[in-house]
Amino acid sequence: MRPARRPGGRAAALCALAAAAIVGAAGTVGAAGESTGQTLQVTPASLANTVLFSENTQGYECFRIPAVIQANNGTLFAFAEARKGGATFCNDKGDIDLVYRRSTDGGKTWESTKVLLDGNGDVRGNPVPILDERTGRLVLLTTWQCVKTAACGRRPHVQYSDDNGATWSQPKELTKELGFSSAPSWLATGPVHGIQLSRGAHAGRLVAGINYSASGGPAGGLIYSDDSGATWHLGATDIRTDGTSVNPQEVSVVELTDGRVLAAARNQANNDDKCLADGQRNRLQAISSDGGATFSQKFTFQPDLITPIVEASTLRLRATDAGDKYNRILFAGPSTCDRRKQLNIRSSFDEGANWQSVTQGTMVWDLDAAYSDMVQLNNGDIGILYESGPTGNANQTIRWSSLTESTLGLPDGSTSGLPVTPDSSPHANDAYLRGGPTLTTGKFGRALSLDGSDDYVQLPFAETLATGSADFTWTGWFNYGSSTASQSLLWAYNQGDGYSQVWLRAEPGSSRIRAHVENGPSGYVNVDTTKAYNDKQWHHFALQRSGGTVTLYIDGAKAASASGLQNSVSPGRPFQIHLGQRLDGQFRLKGALDEVRLYNRALSASEISGLHSANTAIANGLRLDLDFDATSAANTHTAQSVCGAGYQYVASSALGADGTVYLMRNPGTGENCVTTIKRTSVGAASAVSAYLEVAGETRATDSGNFSYYAGPIRKAAAGKCVKWGGSAGSVSYDSPTEYCG
Repeated sequence: MRPARRPGGRAAALCALAAAAIVGAAGTVGAAGESTGQTLQVTPASLANTVLFSENTQGYECFRIPAVIQANNGTLFAFAEARKGGATFCNDKGDIDLVYRRSTDGGKTWESTKVLLDGNGDVRGNPVPILDERTGRLVLLTTWQCVKTAACGRRPHVQYSDDNGATWSQPKELTKELGFSSAPSWLATGPVHGIQLSRGAHAGRLVAGINYSASGGPAGGLIYSDDSGATWHLGATDIRTDGTSVNPQEVSVVELTDGRVLAAARNQANNDDKCLADGQRNRLQAISSDGGATFSQKFTFQPDLITPIVEASTLRLRATDAGDKYNRILFAGPSTCDRRKQLNIRSSFDEGANWQSVTQGTMVWDLDAAYSDMVQLNNGDIGILYESGPTGNANQTIRWSSLTESTLGLPDGSTSGLPVTPDSSPHANDAYLRGGPTLTTGKFGRALSLDGSDDYVQLPFAETLATGSADFTWTGWFNYGSSTASQSLLWAYNQGDGYSQVWLRAEPGSSRIRAHVENGPSGYVNVDTTKAYNDKQWHHFALQRSGGTVTLYIDGAKAASASGLQNSVSPGRPFQIHLGQRLDGQFRLKGALDEVRLYNRALSASEISGLHSANTAIANGLRLDLDFDATSAANTHTAQSVCGAGYQYVASSALGADGTVYLMRNPGTGENCVTTIKRTSVGAASAVSAYLEVAGETRATDSGNFSYYAGPIRKAAAGKCVKWGGSAGSVSYDSPTEYCG
């Protein structure tokens, strides 16, 4: 065990440069304080956009404070404050109506502006739209500020629509309901969309941000409703007695995959020194672990997010518990500390713990910009509604843009057109083949031949491949020749001095196979064999972590071990895993690989011996199983694209390596959808099926020889149990009766 090394230095710099070269984009993404060397593409200046609201039009001086929501039927609502009559142009205090525009085609076109709440000389603003997916109800929180009678304070209100926004109830005041004896002198709902929780004991709850003036100082917090917005409760609250360093305002919320609620806020305390600590104290984050009732972690600085003092929006894009391979949360806000300009979308791949830097994000508007809100569209794209203008006027217009995740940058880079080899584990982490590797005779069946020039295997960025601080075992077969050049068999997570990583490299020039397992901050262990095994014969490896001990087995027997390893070997997000080369393209393998597997436990010596002697299948703990018996084109069809707009992931089951069957649901229509997506023989007709059986009804089945998928089978199932399943090749899945209601 060697001493810990600080990240940095020439090796780290080379790592980042090399990664940028092979992925073909700019910006390094890090997590847990450690860069991964992974890069994502960055778009040029401003995105294509549509102006929805513009100053000095429609009888108003300006439009501000955008918020956006999508109804269950797909209709989009873009809300804004329509301002006039203030002491100065576009003043926060004046005769302010709450207006909206609708789109029924995903934001391509928009209906004319309509007034929802007439200010009648007062302020009706701070919109917080929320969708209750279970009932289809649209809930709208707003704030009414007295202007004509200044002493009456600022009062929260709620109203709702049960017909996808065609009609709305009258607003109901919430001042007393939230526990205020009288209207606070300052109170603001949002302003940004709220959320409905979907996990844990509080699933179905509506949660929104709020800030107000309390007797003890400024307060930022959450409010929640357990009855579809009919009644509301003041929940988590952080009251700062001095307000000198932390003053949370304009709170945006997102649900984490473990059910906690992340509250992101503007720090108003820095208003007189916007670039204090280079802007690293302008954003705050807090955590609620009980559905928004209390804060388990009160507001603290989020130094990754450089912004001026301004509202910003958050949006969950991906979640592993919703069928995605990785997590991704988006943050949209201006990206310089001194002025509201350069609206930028940044990502977190570790549930908000760490965020991309400004240079790693995606520019939405490269001139002056301010408030924003985001929504995920039915087709999976991201819609953003934002204030924008020329230099010196961030509030000239409110614009609408939409973009794909590929515009934000994909963790795996561009994989379009790449062949894949299937993963037979339940996690379906099919690997990309870059360069042009070919199939050859393997130790068992077929194997993958790499040319030592540009061939390698890229595993997808997937949380199931992150071993963290837990035990693991990598196993596989390798076969290479008499070259004295060092050649990488496996390289995972990162590279460079002081970075967490796992790798296995053949070093015939030193007559050894070396395994290196490292946690960057705390140190590494090396494990070396006494032979290089460069004899053009098949040899089996097993690289095992058990607690703090790393052991390397060759051909079923223990070759060497070392102890002293601590902590996680994969803290950074997103990460890369390559077979046949280092992450920067160095140490390419000229040889073959077969039966590469990853287990999330330390296999026993007898299990390792069994893998060597007979390739004995071990299902317990299997995270990856690449047998390299087949390759095919990647299937570009997804469950969402097959089932259609509005369908969301419910469950799935891998059908060996040949396919995956999915159950999807459309909360707006109450319909379920089942489809089986092929993963082998893609583009060629082969046996595949899917079925859906709603309780009390006849089973619907789609079965035959199809090129890409079976289905979609759609049936209304609101309030009913279902059975579902499918097959691909010789593997089938039949669910129990489940998902009732």
